[in-house]
Amino acid sequence: MRDRHFGKIAVLAVAMVMVLSCVGSVSFAKAPLRVAMVAAGGLGDRSFYDSGHAGLVRAQKELGVVTKVLECKDDPSLYYDQLLAAAQNYDLVFIVPGYQMDKEIQELAPQFPNVTFVYIDGTIDVPGVVSVDYAEHEGSFLAGALAAMMTTRSGIKGIDPKTKVIGMVGGMDIPVIRNFLAGYKQGAAAVDPSVKVEVLYAGTFSDPAKGKELTFALHDKGADIVYQVAAKTGEGVLFASKEAGHYAIGVDSDQCYIVPNNIVGSMMKRVDNSVYQTIKHAVEGTLKKGAVYHYGIKENGVGLCFCETMQKVVPKDVIEKLKSLEEQIRSGKIKVQEAS
Repeated sequence: MRDRHFGKIAVLAVAMVMVLSCVGSVSFAKAPLRVAMVAAGGLGDRSFYDSGHAGLVRAQKELGVVTKVLECKDDPSLYYDQLLAAAQNYDLVFIVPGYQMDKEIQELAPQFPNVTFVYIDGTIDVPGVVSVDYAEHEGSFLAGALAAMMTTRSGIKGIDPKTKVIGMVGGMDIPVIRNFLAGYKQGAAAVDPSVKVEVLYAGTFSDPAKGKELTFALHDKGADIVYQVAAKTGEGVLFASKEAGHYAIGVDSDQCYIVPNNIVGSMMKRVDNSVYQTIKHAVEGTLKKGAVYHYGIKENGVGLCFCETMQKVVPKDVIEKLKSLEEQIRSGKIKVQEAS
C-alpha cells in the first residue's frame, strides 16, 4: 500500500499539472452511462459505503445512469474478481476505498483503457485513473474541538470535567486514519491544550464487538467522549457509549440517529456528494482522465453534521464556536496540518 497522503500543496500541484497538460475529458458514447461501485466492504455500514451508495442512487434518479454495487464483504480474495467484473461491464468504476485495492487497480487499469476508474479516498499514480481525495483532517479538527469543549463542560451527565481526556478508536493504523487523528488532536489543542487525546486501533473495520471493547478501555483511561473512525467496527463505539452513559462522535455519515442521546455529532465525509459530482462530470463530458479532485471543508466535502439530536445535547455556545472554527478553516485563516 502506498501512502495516500500528500501535502496540500502537492495535491493541488498535481491537479494543476494535469489541467495544464491538457488531460482529455472523458467521452462516453453509450447511453445511459453504466456506473459501478466496487466496495471493499459492504452496504449496511451506515457510514462510508452507504454514503457512496447514496451518491449512486441520486445519480440514477437525477441523471438517468445505470448503477451497480459489487461488494467484497471485507474479503481481499474478492477484490480482483469484483473489479474485473466491473471493468468488463461498466463505463465508470468507483473503487471504494481505493487504497485497499492498490495492487488490483494497478494491474487492471491498463487492460481497460476505455473504462474510467475512480480511486476514492486518496490519490494513486496510475495513468488515466481519477482520484478523489478528502481533507478528513479538516473535519476532524472540528470533531476534536467539539470533544475538547464538551469534556471540560460541567453539569452534563456522563462527563467529568476534571479528567480532560478524549478518545478515538481507529479501524487500522494506516495513513488515512492517522490523518483523522492529526486533525482531531489539532482541534482539541486549539480550544484547550491541556486536553489529552488517547487512541486505540482495532486492526479491522468490520468488528463492532472489538470497537465496543476498545471504547470501554478508553473510558477506563478517563475518556468520556470517543470519536469513532472505524466504519462497521465503529458501531461498537456508539453502542458502548450508550451502555456506559458517555458520548461518541460518529463518522462519514450522519450517525446521530443511531444512539441519539449519546452522540454529540458526526464528522461527515461526503462520499455521496463526490460520487454524484464525479458522475455528473462524466455525463456532461467534463471529467478529466487522471485528474485529482480534492474535497475539503471549502468544497463541502467534509465537516460536522449539526443534526437535531446534536443540538439537544451540545450547548449553543459550543455549536456557535464550532461554526466559527469551520468558517475560519473555509476562509484559510486556520490551516489544519495533515499527518506527517
